[in-house]
Amino acid sequence: MIRFLKKQRLAARGMSCGKTRLATSEHHVFDALENGLLMRAVTIVAAAVVLLLFSLSGNHAEPLKHFLYASIILALAVIQPFVQRDSLLQGNSRLALFLGMILLQIGIGKFLQAQVLASHLDISLLPLLIPYALAPLTLSVLLGSTVGFSACLVGALWWAVLQDKVDQVPLLMVLTSGVVSVLATLRVRRRSRLLRAGLYSGVAVCILGLLTEMIGPIVWEAPQINDWQLLGLECLAAVGTGVITAVVVSGSLPLLEKAFRITTEISLLEMADLNHPLLRRLSMEAPGTYHHSLAMANLAETCAEKVGANSTLCRVAAYYHDIGKLVKPEYFVENIPAGTNPHDDLTPTMSALIILSHVKDGIDLAIRNKLNSRIVDGIQQHHGTTLVEYFYQRACRQERDARAGGDLMKIRQEDIPKVSEENFRYSGPKPQSIEAVILGLADAAESAARSLERPTLQRLDDLVHDLLQDRINDDQYDEAPVTMCQLQEIAATLVSCLASMHHTRIGYRRRDESATPSVAVAKG
Repeated sequence: MIRFLKKQRLAARGMSCGKTRLATSEHHVFDALENGLLMRAVTIVAAAVVLLLFSLSGNHAEPLKHFLYASIILALAVIQPFVQRDSLLQGNSRLALFLGMILLQIGIGKFLQAQVLASHLDISLLPLLIPYALAPLTLSVLLGSTVGFSACLVGALWWAVLQDKVDQVPLLMVLTSGVVSVLATLRVRRRSRLLRAGLYSGVAVCILGLLTEMIGPIVWEAPQINDWQLLGLECLAAVGTGVITAVVVSGSLPLLEKAFRITTEISLLEMADLNHPLLRRLSMEAPGTYHHSLAMANLAETCAEKVGANSTLCRVAAYYHDIGKLVKPEYFVENIPAGTNPHDDLTPTMSALIILSHVKDGIDLAIRNKLNSRIVDGIQQHHGTTLVEYFYQRACRQERDARAGGDLMKIRQEDIPKVSEENFRYSGPKPQSIEAVILGLADAAESAARSLERPTLQRLDDLVHDLLQDRINDDQYDEAPVTMCQLQEIAATLVSCLASMHHTRIGYRRRDESATPSVAVAKG
């Protein structure tokens, strides 16, 4: 409300354009919940309460003993992220998702067991209807295969200790189904892969059921005495449960991504559609920027694959990194027609202000169009706090000329405004991820390579390594988790790709219309 009133007063004095710029907000409350010990304790206690309820349900002879075993497994699952320093489960929300999905899977199994006790379900179908792949499949897609395998192991142990007696066959089914589903989703780029993973998981349970006689048993010596209809129903239950689990996971992924602020490759690829309204606008209103973004996307993706970064994120972020230029496309060199330059009529400070504002305008457009937060980070960080060198040097030259002329005109030196380097730097922040580092280098290298008259391999190599050294000297990578070896590999990859993109071609001479083709002479 206070900001609104201030804006109204400025507008009344003619000092406001009426535009509201959106920006990424600092979620201090969310960060406190994400990393606070109190919230972690609440998550662990809630999981322990659910395990206690599972232990008390059913006909356990010693429920507290089962709860003790389950609590030990819970403690090991919680301690593991602190042992593995780079674990994705260090955040409270990720830990809650991890424990919640496993408990949900066990809860469904407990519900089915209750249906058996109430005579609402045939006991022979019980082990085939439990969605063993629910937690491993979901967590593998959202948090990676390592977390998926951990969920498979923790889920199997909890399921075993919460039973009256440990049965090896159901335990083996939990492990097999979970491992198969994780292996089938090592890299999911389409939702159809989820259905395939569910199918594989169901088939694995079916085969294991046949081998352990959980399905059947089949009397091969006398096939006529087998109940083939029941066998078919049991096989269908095993396979169908796997497929239905995958369908449920596929449908719930968007909700889980939104709730836990997670980005999967599936979501990134959906944003990579070049028919997105922002990209269509870019192709029509700023075609030079659009083609620069496409070329940069290829460079960034290749570099990311070389150093083990998220190549899909690099490609998609490259598509959108310059959408802020849609506000004033005619002021950026790739969109300026030959022979004209609108910056000739502007002061260097004003030109730099227009150039610098494309990052903030891009963030504004990204938020308004509900782009993913990691794409917004790429837009915000790919320039870091680098200097707009051309206009800064131009402003410095004008200041020197003004001081030289001021001596002749007897103008006091203190009356001539000094050029501040801070006014010519992007607002940042500096790159916080290796993907942002790749985006910044690929952007600078692709733009600079276009200005070379003869882009030979040596010139491209010198150009890329000079850009890299300038950013290192400018401390642009102090906050990014990137090593010098990775930076050198990124630079080498950029040189190789740019050399392929800018290779020389033979010149084609126009055909002499007056010449008579030899074939025509022969026919005549």
